[in-house]
Amino acid sequence: MASAASAVSRPACAQRVYVYGPAPAPPPPPPPPYYRPYYVYREPPYAFVLGVDFDGAAPVSTPQFADGNDLKGGGGMKIRAGERIRLQPGLHITPEVGYGYTHLFATDDNGNAYDWDLHRIFAGARLEIGRFFVPALYGHVGYGWQVTGDPTVQGTDGPSFDVGGALDLRVIPHLGLGVHVEYVTVAAEHDSIDWVAVGLHASIVFF
Repeated sequence: MASAASAVSRPACAQRVYVYGPAPAPPPPPPPPYYRPYYVYREPPYAFVLGVDFDGAAPVSTPQFADGNDLKGGGGMKIRAGERIRLQPGLHITPEVGYGYTHLFATDDNGNAYDWDLHRIFAGARLEIGRFFVPALYGHVGYGWQVTGDPTVQGTDGPSFDVGGALDLRVIPHLGLGVHVEYVTVAAEHDSIDWVAVGLHASIVFF
């Protein structure tokens, strides 16, 4: 009886096999402006720029004074503000206004020392090319006046202008550091003065 039972075959039982396909691809990111990779640099079309210049000055054309007063070198600074306009990537023009101050030293034939203070307000523009190493050309016109302690010199005022070139390094966002050289004149009715200024400058870009 046991042998007969063992001869009966057991019913077949199929095993379940699960096959999984590849995971579906993630949906594409939304188009700009909702998505922008952090490493993409996008330059604004306009930006406010505030700059300050520090320079040394050397007179190149000075009037002849009756007391033999001889103007020597000096130094000064400028403060300027403007709106930088992107003409195309890497090319900008910045209309700007500012104030400049230059201090010169003078000594007459008797050894008396006098200070000359030259002030000017100006408006103009600068043209810049590049992104990290940025050469620039600039020029301004304005109005200047002088203040001096020399009793033999009459204080004068009149139109002024400057023209110069600069080279900026801009590797820190919103900050530019550089050097410049410029030619400046205050074309007063009496005692007009021309000088060359060389110095350092910094600018902050707000955008």
